[in-house]
Amino acid sequence: MGDPIMRRLATAALSHLGQGEALKHCQDFVHALKDQDRGVRYSAVVYLAFARSFSGPSPVQEHTAEVAELLQDEDPGIRYWAIETLANQGFASQPQSEKLHAALEDIDPHCRLAAAKAVARVTPDYIPKAAACLVQSLDPEEPKIFRKCAAEGLGYMGQEAMKYLPRLVQVLQDSYPLARASAAWAIGHIGPEAVQKCCNDLAKCLEDPDLDVRTKTSSSLQSLDIATALSSVEPALRCWGAAKAAEVPEKGLEHIEALAQLLQDHSKEVRAKAALAMSAMGHAAAQYMALVTLAVKDENPEVWPPVLRIISRHLPEALTEALTEMSTHVAEGDPQRRCCAIQAMGAARDAALPFLDAVAACLEDKNVDVRLASMEALHCAGKRGVRKGDKILAKLAKTDPDSQVRREALGLLRHYMIAGKFGLDNLF
Repeated sequence: MGDPIMRRLATAALSHLGQGEALKHCQDFVHALKDQDRGVRYSAVVYLAFARSFSGPSPVQEHTAEVAELLQDEDPGIRYWAIETLANQGFASQPQSEKLHAALEDIDPHCRLAAAKAVARVTPDYIPKAAACLVQSLDPEEPKIFRKCAAEGLGYMGQEAMKYLPRLVQVLQDSYPLARASAAWAIGHIGPEAVQKCCNDLAKCLEDPDLDVRTKTSSSLQSLDIATALSSVEPALRCWGAAKAAEVPEKGLEHIEALAQLLQDHSKEVRAKAALAMSAMGHAAAQYMALVTLAVKDENPEVWPPVLRIISRHLPEALTEALTEMSTHVAEGDPQRRCCAIQAMGAARDAALPFLDAVAACLEDKNVDVRLASMEALHCAGKRGVRKGDKILAKLAKTDPDSQVRREALGLLRHYMIAGKFGLDNLF
């Protein structure tokens, strides 16, 4: 029909007939690729990109030459879907290798990225040339979106991209967050060997201000050996290794000696992560009693709770001294230190009962987190612990300005069935 709107509607209608029925009209879609109206061309090539045959080879494979002609189309959306169509036809698109390679320099960055994926899938012999072409767009003077797409494209080049790792490492410091994220992803996608070589540079991205960069970096590091991470010169990577070891404590046991040594690391964050990992590994941590007990005096208060958890469960002979040390911090001026000391005492459960009077007094602390930590510590010691502060808890349940404090206080009193003692049975 002469009306382009009707041709657009006809193309769309055919594409909705279902894969099998629509593919009977493959020749009509191919004819529509040459339509003068870009809307018709777009609808046709999008359908061909998604067309799948469930009863033998797709008839689209016979028309890769016609599809490849769209790589010169003025519409970048049409060019993009033409590349996707060729990629989805696999090796049947190999006669169009030169045109796909030329698309790596398309003026549209998304077409360049699609071409990189297509070359990797369709024409493996062209991968070296494709990688060399992509790396040119990593130049800092290139537009930022081209740098981003080039970095991601190199991730599809496999081992051929190994020689360009130094360039990708440079992009990890790019001013454009999406470029940094793409470089981090690409290094992980190239393979474990690439991650091993770049692990210290990737580690710096674990503290990147952009969430996507941190996420892509962490994902790429999944293939890194934990032992390598724990021995890294980068504190962020040592932290990552300790956290990774804690995820599966049974497997992390083989790294417990390295974790114990990290309790004396110069980085306070690393010491806290190492203590947390060791606290998840059961009785094995008791083999390092000297280092564990020394950690009770650590300047980083975040170390205290996991260390007290280890001591209370596996080193009871050192518990009294550790609790005495913690009790000295309960009245400190820094609320974080008070909070961590109270959490540490709670980790000792009912063994901390002789020291909980000071914790009960903290129920009236000005800091909300300290009040909540105090309630949790009393709860960890059971009913005898809660009774040490039951009068204050009743007061908090009625008058505390923080709703969570009121709720938690009332919940504790009800849990141990002592709310009635203060007339709080019907308090909502």
